[in-house]
Amino acid sequence: MSSRRPLVAVIHATPTTMSPVTWAFAEQFPGADLWHLLDDRLVTDAEEAGGLTDPLHRRMATLIDYAVDAGADAVQLACSMYGPVAQDAAHPVPVLASDQAMFDAVVRLRPDHVTVLASLAPAAKDSAARLGRVLAASGLQPRVDAVVVEKAKAASAAGDLGQLGRVLAEAAAGLGDSDVVVLAQYSLAPVVARVGDATHAAVLSGPHLAATTLASVLEAGPR
Repeated sequence: MSSRRPLVAVIHATPTTMSPVTWAFAEQFPGADLWHLLDDRLVTDAEEAGGLTDPLHRRMATLIDYAVDAGADAVQLACSMYGPVAQDAAHPVPVLASDQAMFDAVVRLRPDHVTVLASLAPAAKDSAARLGRVLAASGLQPRVDAVVVEKAKAASAAGDLGQLGRVLAEAAAGLGDSDVVVLAQYSLAPVVARVGDATHAAVLSGPHLAATTLASVLEAGPR
């Protein structure tokens, strides 16, 4: 078996997700080499189009094909809005949606009330809808709410983690009886601990769980 370190290609729709991914993999899968691929129009174009259109679906599929053809041992998407493209991909290596591992964790927790926190309305709507379908497919029917924290968008774009943590913690503190809080975007992950301190609920973010999952999948070594 080759001793080459597994190569994980991460496809980003914004530069702000690169740091959370790098941090999470350094902690949970330090044996992997990361290859960051960025198309920084993916979020803007999806917002302007009102969601994931067929042309945008094909664009992400092309990026996945590029990564696999170039030798990636796994592909991890870092944008929640493009998760359906991962499920449609047919490749000889794992291709994971940004929140696939996180949704699996929600199912294991069997919550009564889940709140999806996001800084972008399309991400909130899409993540809540897909999480609801995953839960229903597992025989669970908790209440799933989506909350858009408008001030988090500017804070995330500016890299102001102090402000990002404050506004998300304030939102989490007012969620009432939610027993699980899901951070819909990778760019929100660096403040997961602060959000967790503000609520009794379990707070989950994608990068940490994605890194853990791929470490398990690839632990036998690259193909």
